[in-house]
Amino acid sequence: MAKSAVGDGTGGPEQPEQPGERASAIARRLDRLMAREATRSGGRPPAYRELADRINRLAGRDVISRDTVRNLHLGLNQKGQACNPTVDTLDWLGRGFGIGAGASYFLDDAKAALVDEQLDQLERMAELRQALGNDGVVNLVKRASALSDGSLRVLLSLADNLRKLEQDASGQDTGSQDASSRGASGRNAGPTGAG
Repeated sequence: MAKSAVGDGTGGPEQPEQPGERASAIARRLDRLMAREATRSGGRPPAYRELADRINRLAGRDVISRDTVRNLHLGLNQKGQACNPTVDTLDWLGRGFGIGAGASYFLDDAKAALVDEQLDQLERMAELRQALGNDGVVNLVKRASALSDGSLRVLLSLADNLRKLEQDASGQDTGSQDASSRGASGRNAGPTGAG
């Protein structure tokens, strides 16, 4: 169980997390998982019934209802009180999103941070895999692999400038630059590699 570092102000033992805080943490983590899934599936988060059906199919029996998923997502039960799900329920909820850690993802801050980082890495790998499906990108990568660091910075700057020009021409929002186009100090690398 996650602990709160509130204590008594004297450096004494930490106090256990209150049920309302735990329910809020579970709701935030479930919301993040649903948002990730919405991003992958074109913008629509899974419906509570879809999640419950998926989890029950995975379990091979009824382990969670649509109402339970909704209550966990809202952080409140039908009486308006903080949810207090069983470890088994949270375990299956995590598994429904492909998280083997199950309940510990929802109850342990450190485990949740680790799993979230792994999910971020998987998303970046999926984006890279999609880009590598483009023959032009593959050919560019092959040629760029033999370039010096300075030349790579120039190539990244050129790609950013071309992307911005194309987005401006089509009226799209340019958004933020990729971290890969920044120098080691976090400054934008210019054509000469200087920030």
